[in-house]
Amino acid sequence: MIVDYNTFVPGMVAPQRGLLTVLEQIPGMVITADMTKLLYQEGYWASYNVPYFQDIFNTSGLPALVQKYGDWFTYEKTPRAQIFRRNQTLIRDMDSMIRLMRFNNFPQDPLSHCQGCNPPQNGENAIAARSDLNPANGTYPFGALYQRRHGGTDMKVTSFEMMKNYSFLAASGPTWDNLPPFQWSSSPFCNISHMGQPDLWKF
Repeated sequence: MIVDYNTFVPGMVAPQRGLLTVLEQIPGMVITADMTKLLYQEGYWASYNVPYFQDIFNTSGLPALVQKYGDWFTYEKTPRAQIFRRNQTLIRDMDSMIRLMRFNNFPQDPLSHCQGCNPPQNGENAIAARSDLNPANGTYPFGALYQRRHGGTDMKVTSFEMMKNYSFLAASGPTWDNLPPFQWSSSPFCNISHMGQPDLWKF
């Protein structure tokens, strides 16, 4: 995703083209398109590891996964898409944008529930995944939903004002606002090499 801030004027009518360009690529295929109009129609653009462009989606083999496993592999109905759609209206300032990008409330969020999982709550199904919190003895329909050393480990956000100074805000480590902070010594992955890292990621 490329955002051209030179085309953006706060409070003005949306530019016809050039503010948002989206590129998706797989081996042997690259598709790019100006998505400015859709950005202004929807009020946001979300990206969550599922291709938007139909040719990329189809060539990637995702239709077969949709047929086998359901909506989790679709662009419109995967849990992250639904959570972005629901929560993007809550963004009012930089703090609320950061909360969205770090959001994971899988124990209580109905959109994080997993059909065919036991237990049904799943730490993968959130904006900032925490697959380490899924029970090792749970049952899951496919590998992405298992307990694994995977999740959202950083967040970067900028704004129109911050871009004037080429600056941004970043957070490092798994999200923990609504969840236990990640701690190597109590993690099921404590034997994985993590030299130089803090034990407790609560900052």
